[in-house]
Amino acid sequence: MAKVEIKKQKENEVKLKIEIDKLKTNSKLDKVYNDTSYKIKIPGFRKGKIPKNILNLHLGKDYFYDKTAEELIPECYLEAIKKIDIKPINQPKIKVIQIEEDKPLIFEATVQVMPEVKLGSFNKISIQKEDIKVTASDVKNEIMRIQENQAKLNVVENRKSKKNDFLVIDSEGYIEGKAIEGSKVEKQLVQLGKNTAPEFNDKLIGCSAGDEKEIKILVPRDVKDKKIASKEIIYKVKVIEIKEKELPELNVDFVKTMGNYKNLDDFKKDIKDKLEKQIETVNKNNYERKLLEKVTDICEVKVPKVLIEREMDYMMKSLEDDLKSKGLSLQDYYKSIKTDEEKVKKEYEIVAEKRIKQELVLDKISLVENLQVTEKEVKDKIKILAKEMKQDPLKVEATFKKNNNLDGLKESIKREKVINFLNKQIKTINSKKEVKSK
Repeated sequence: MAKVEIKKQKENEVKLKIEIDKLKTNSKLDKVYNDTSYKIKIPGFRKGKIPKNILNLHLGKDYFYDKTAEELIPECYLEAIKKIDIKPINQPKIKVIQIEEDKPLIFEATVQVMPEVKLGSFNKISIQKEDIKVTASDVKNEIMRIQENQAKLNVVENRKSKKNDFLVIDSEGYIEGKAIEGSKVEKQLVQLGKNTAPEFNDKLIGCSAGDEKEIKILVPRDVKDKKIASKEIIYKVKVIEIKEKELPELNVDFVKTMGNYKNLDDFKKDIKDKLEKQIETVNKNNYERKLLEKVTDICEVKVPKVLIEREMDYMMKSLEDDLKSKGLSLQDYYKSIKTDEEKVKKEYEIVAEKRIKQELVLDKISLVENLQVTEKEVKDKIKILAKEMKQDPLKVEATFKKNNNLDGLKESIKREKVINFLNKQIKTINSKKEVKSK
């Protein structure tokens, strides 16, 4: 077992002085010498039988000391942080103080750890609950959405295109008269006014089938591809067809295609029931958001920059992946909301700090109140999820294990336990007014 001394540096940074006894150091050093004697060739000596002094002449003592430290330090560092029970949040900066034969290996590890959290008095918190209700308008809008999804696209003749029409187009982009590789598309379907660049909307509204248009777009200077930054792209577009959406008529025949419904009232009731379940989740999430905001506000903790940056990186990656799934780039997104990467990151920094602070506070509450998650609770949660998914619990559990998501499930259960604990501490005021859903 390594000897460990801990010294607090600035804020949440600590410096560990770790000493590994000379027997363990010598044992590892001998192994490094032995392994090396099998790997190198020195005339006059058999592999595995090369003496230390000959190896030192060829490679130098420092080579073997460095290799020994390289192999010993990681395992002894992990042993040390476990021994003194600290939670590092970044990779340590290592400084070797001493490494010699027949002497202990001594090194320093400077690392940032989870910050201290000072909890406030939860019984002083009061929260007003506002329950969102499902209205007749909500049901109507949801039915309209379903009709939209089931709509047909019919070719339009004898009129010009207008907003919300669908156009079938051929298109190719050019820069300085040269075609852009990979920009040519044929029979692409675009909807005017929906996720379409303003320049395209301006030129394509009011056109007829067969029309050819040139559309100019200026590339932002901050795009990743610097070859096209600040340059003008000219898209040559040919309109093949104009189509408009035809909604299915809302009648018994239509609702029967949507499920096992007897009539329109049966269909509408099912829609309302589903919306009420969704709204129940929204009400719960809104309440918990208010609760966590108020709880976090009365607790003291300074969130380390490294945690904020890590969360920001995760948020930016999630945004980029989400946009890619919709066929958009970050530059498209910035342009659509009239902003840039710097402004988005500043906004994300505020959100990231808030998220991390909440997680730190929740972890502290679970530690102080000893809110542990038992295996039975995990099994019970899996049974509930399996019932909702209409699957075998064993299959659901196997999927969690396969995807390494069991720890995430435990964290969500622990979060629920913390929320339940907080609910018993605070005062809840039920709102008398009805808030309509959006």
